[in-house]
Amino acid sequence: MAKADPKGRCFEGPRQLASFDTACRVALALAAPTGRVETVPVAAAGGRILAQSIQAPCSLPRFDQAAMDGYAVALGASAPSSPLLLPVSGLTESGDPPTSLVPQSAHRVRTGAALPDGADTVVMQEQVLRRGDLVRIGGDARPGTHIRRAGEDVRQGVEILRAGRELRWSDIALLTALGVERVSVMAPIRIGILATGSELRRPGEGLMPGAIYDSNSPMLSALLTAPGIEIVATRSRDDLAGLTRSIEALAGSVDLLLTSAGMSVGEKDHVREALVQAGGRLEIDKVAMKPGKPLSLGQIGTACFVGLPGNPQAAAFCALAFVRPMMAALQGRVPASRLTAEAAFHCHPRSDRTELVPVRLSIAGDRLTARRSGREGSHRLMPMVDSDAVAILPGRETPLCAGMLVEAIPFDPLRFGNGS
Repeated sequence: MAKADPKGRCFEGPRQLASFDTACRVALALAAPTGRVETVPVAAAGGRILAQSIQAPCSLPRFDQAAMDGYAVALGASAPSSPLLLPVSGLTESGDPPTSLVPQSAHRVRTGAALPDGADTVVMQEQVLRRGDLVRIGGDARPGTHIRRAGEDVRQGVEILRAGRELRWSDIALLTALGVERVSVMAPIRIGILATGSELRRPGEGLMPGAIYDSNSPMLSALLTAPGIEIVATRSRDDLAGLTRSIEALAGSVDLLLTSAGMSVGEKDHVREALVQAGGRLEIDKVAMKPGKPLSLGQIGTACFVGLPGNPQAAAFCALAFVRPMMAALQGRVPASRLTAEAAFHCHPRSDRTELVPVRLSIAGDRLTARRSGREGSHRLMPMVDSDAVAILPGRETPLCAGMLVEAIPFDPLRFGNGS
């Protein structure tokens, strides 16, 4: 049942402040995996989420190979007691079909070439003295050396990659070496970014007095862009009817709908009411955090809804703390872990809220430290430019002192090794 607030606007859902940890749990609970799957060429699968586990269709190496340029011989179980003088009976280049070793001979082989049948050793060419069609092999040759055995890297039929894995360049190399042409991956997650505010303009558009450039939409697009993610960004004016239509239209075509601004308590902050009129609901209406108190979480149709604050620091930090983990959950993977760093600053967070502060991380030996960046103010952009992570400071009764441990979310999830 919709309710009216003291200013006559309509909203549905909770109005109490949720804790930061509660909001994190609700965000992940809302983001159920889409389950959509598509098949793509292996060469284009980097960064995508594997939808089905893969078993090796063959062994690697596929056949016994020479590990060095040299001569394939049959030494038996023991090294020769004296140098051997053997005729050269043939040559196998990389890519040539396998052949057989002529008894009591040496067969020239290149690195990666198929080992001749009957050979049990490859003697490095640097350890062989050749004169015409004869080679002299010293007594220091060791049986079984310099051979890559079939299946020593990968055995046919074993599971090599598990569903839910984000495919890396090394996975692409492995799959290609195994002859896999296409793989099943999670279909792209569709994210809609709806910026609200009649004062917003795009760079290149003229600015009237009181107007500002919309930095949040391109910032969020850049922050959330990743393989397997499709983003559409649009704008809406501050009138309720137009905003409701925009939410309805966008929600029907995306998995995750983000709004930027319009979540506060001003006369033109219509996002909550527009969401409800469009058929949505809120699970979280406000969060005990700074910046980011107006953050809202909910659902409209099959799309998750995240109402982001309008100030850029608040929007960015909420996207890092809530939206990125939701993206991972929608793709069916475990969100990246937060980092633990040693604080290189002193502050006294309030006991009744979580504070998010921009920091710069640095590594010295086995220590990761976090140094606070810039002055306070969720409207400020330069502190984010000078930072590479956001530190999460839970409410506490006592000051946070330098040397204490804090959790941090890096802007680049791969830079400090916490990617999935």
